[in-house]
Amino acid sequence: MPVFKRRKRGQLERDWDPEKFVTVRNKTNRNILLDLPTGYFRLDAGRSFRMTPDIANVPQVQELVARGEVEIHA
Repeated sequence: MPVFKRRKRGQLERDWDPEKFVTVRNKTNRNILLDLPTGYFRLDAGRSFRMTPDIANVPQVQELVARGEVEIHA
C-alpha cells in the first residue's frame, strides 16, 4: 500500500527545483505543435512554458531555435 505525505489543506506540494528548469518561448504569432519524446505539446503563439533543459536536445526544437521562432533561456 502506498504511503502519502501529509499536507496542510490547500498547500501545494513543491518537490521541484525552479533552478533546474528553462523557459521556452514561442516568438511567433502562430501555435507550434512540438513532437516531444513524452508526447505532443502545443506551445501557443507568444506564450512561454517551463520545461526541463533536455528540451534543447530535441531536433524539432533545435530547428525552431535556429530559425528564431522559439527561444530557450534559464
